[in-house]
Amino acid sequence: SDRKVKCNNLVPAEITLKICSKIAAGEKFTVYILLPMWPEGVAGSKQVQDILYWQRSTIESMFKKIHAALVHRMQQCNGESIEVSDYLNFYSLGTREAPSTSIRLGIPSSKDERILAITRRHPVYVHSKMMIVDDEVACIGSANINQRSLDGCRDSEIMTTYWHEDYLATDESIPHHDIHGYRLHIWASLAGFMDNSFRKPNDRECVKLMNSIAQRNWEIY
Repeated sequence: SDRKVKCNNLVPAEITLKICSKIAAGEKFTVYILLPMWPEGVAGSKQVQDILYWQRSTIESMFKKIHAALVHRMQQCNGESIEVSDYLNFYSLGTREAPSTSIRLGIPSSKDERILAITRRHPVYVHSKMMIVDDEVACIGSANINQRSLDGCRDSEIMTTYWHEDYLATDESIPHHDIHGYRLHIWASLAGFMDNSFRKPNDRECVKLMNSIAQRNWEIY
């Protein structure tokens, strides 16, 4: 029944097609996507659950198409081992308070507050609308990747795009200028440290490091 639902927002489809084309060409290409754990609102509400359902369905469809492209590629290149996570990964931010540093005030009065007082776990809500491509272009604005923002005749949105004509990506490398430094600053802030592998985000070494950081943080969370 989901196949009958029409969506004019083609951003996930375009990302998926780009990844599939890179797989077919045997080229390195990695997409890192940061999302909130759940949309703004009460996590158990129908509205939020509906959004999460379609979000999960979108991610699942992307993974299926990329996996099919990988299977076809590996059949052509015997011995080559590649995974979907080499090309596409989704992340969320969260934090967990230590009892000694808790900022909780008063005594919990509701069921949710009592659970939170015990777990001390919080999602970090990602409200930024930003895309960095090949360390060459940075787009920052107000539009969400949803139908309301991208419909063209509903919500009013604004976006600024930054690039420098003297620092463009090539087939061999990404530019090392302001946007490159900006991305490295963001990644180091999120990871808690700077690593040289961050300089080449399409290398498997970088992907595996990022995923190991995410897995370790998830286990702590």
